Amino acid sequence: MNEYELMTILHPRLSADETAAAIASIEAQITAHGGEMLSTDVWGRRRLAYPINGSMDGTYVLMTLKMPPASASPIESWLIITDPVLRHLLIRGIIPYQGRDRDDDRDRDRDRDRDDRDDRDDRDDDRRDRNDRDERDDRGNEAPAAILDSADAPEEESAAAPATE
Repeated sequence: MNEYELMTILHPRLSADETAAAIASIEAQITAHGGEMLSTDVWGRRRLAYPINGSMDGTYVLMTLKMPPASASPIESWLIITDPVLRHLLIRGIIPYQGRDRDDDRDRDRDRDRDDRDDRDDRDDDRRDRNDRDERDDRGNEAPAAILDSADAPEEESAAAPATE
């Protein structure tokens, strides 16, 4: 038997009793397919990132369970056609929450206290690079002003030359 995490988003129009009944029916389906429930954590109603079936909110429920691999497909098929379930995600493996480590806080403080003079030097180098790019044309040739001068010269000569007709 493999360990799984099942995240479901239930429809926001369900009352508290209907939400509990929907969770109980999901758990019943899992046990009916040979699974064993490890934990159920109701996160409550939260805002969705984008509308799903016209709903902007949903009740999030995280379940951890053990079940045979062959049972995953029938349970997912059942979740797709169940009306109270807006979305679900079933993944194999349980990812333990390790929390924040004190070493992470120390690293963050050390990075914040470092000297920023090197950053200023990098910004100056970037500014110089941009100025160098502005002085070159698209092909990387330098002195575009000389190219413009030679391109303007024939137009002036043709305008000044008399017509010989």
